[in-house]
Amino acid sequence: MRTSIITIALFTLTLFSCGNEVAKENKESRQDVTKNDSIVTSDTVKAVVVETPFTPCVNDSLNELMSLIAGINKAENSKVLNSFFKSGQFKSFSDNFEKKWFAYDSSRVKRLVEFRNNEITKTVGTTKKLFYPFSGPDILYGYTFFPDADEYIMMGLEPVGTLPIYDEKGIKPDSMDRYYKKVNTSLHAILKYSFFRTKSMKEDLKNQELDGTLHLLFLFLARTGNSICSAKPITLDSTGAIQYVSSFPKLATKNALNKGIEIVFNSPDNKTKRLYYYSLNLADGGLKTNRGMIAYLQKMGTINTYLKGASYLMHEKYFSMVRNVILNQSQFVIQDDSGIAFKYFGENGKWNYKFYGQYIKPISLFSYAYQKDLDSAYKLNGAKPIGFGIGYNFKDKNSNFMIAEKVK
Repeated sequence: MRTSIITIALFTLTLFSCGNEVAKENKESRQDVTKNDSIVTSDTVKAVVVETPFTPCVNDSLNELMSLIAGINKAENSKVLNSFFKSGQFKSFSDNFEKKWFAYDSSRVKRLVEFRNNEITKTVGTTKKLFYPFSGPDILYGYTFFPDADEYIMMGLEPVGTLPIYDEKGIKPDSMDRYYKKVNTSLHAILKYSFFRTKSMKEDLKNQELDGTLHLLFLFLARTGNSICSAKPITLDSTGAIQYVSSFPKLATKNALNKGIEIVFNSPDNKTKRLYYYSLNLADGGLKTNRGMIAYLQKMGTINTYLKGASYLMHEKYFSMVRNVILNQSQFVIQDDSGIAFKYFGENGKWNYKFYGQYIKPISLFSYAYQKDLDSAYKLNGAKPIGFGIGYNFKDKNSNFMIAEKVK
């Protein structure tokens, strides 16, 4: 038996029905209030607007699962996974991970938030739709830098995976040790260096215990204070429309070019958001035969794009299609030098730039991707300090960051 597939009908039901039912109730209640939102009295003859209170959709099963993956102990309030939260293996994992996350949250995240508030938000403003290709499961940086987005569209080669859910036939709480170790291993690079290593992800997210991105998407959403309403496996049809699949195991065996997940979640500031992750090949060779994704990308409309640790792929001619989507549809492109080569911005309209950190030669693995024109732009325009390390040159004094704004 695969030790990561802990799955029963209870979760299949809650996965699809709980979120939908609550959402339906919320919609109906909003309609009722809307009908009566202007109340006119004979005394005042004034319209009184009644604001609809935010009622988050709640999925107890998924939120317990999310907490379990993230090492957040919910034993006192657990309705489904209580025995897992109380196990010695979970307590050990939770204690160790709490220390690791506290060190990360109190040091790096604090600096990320300061930079976001002082630079990104003031320059970019509100981001409604964030496009983050070559992201892997890194909703951590996407959400930290752009917490106001209503929709996050993420893409990578890594598989979606299946939910690690309780199996009535007997995955026992004390048999989860290998799973917890895999979670810790997979997070090493992102917490230490700020990016996922593509080669490591191929190994970390293709095993029986940790078989895809959704595990880490859940973890990061939990650790950034969000709650989950629903998580649904999806594909795209030839017109780019989303098609829901009955289960994650079925999605894993499905012959589809665009396998993905739709996560509806509630943020700490009481807003409902959507996260989409698609597993696919974004090279021109992969996209040319992928009618559904081409249509989907076109339907995104105006976006802001974030790029980090993108392996310099869009420096190459054979990643021109996704590069052109970004340059044509983005109002802002926020990236390090591993994203779109600087020369392509000048070839696609007019852009204003803000530079941060210091541009130096790429690490030896990507030494071929040195950009003389970007080096000149840094020297000519100057750059503000970042205050933290990010990207492949993850040391503070070696990191670079750019915000490009399209001139209308």
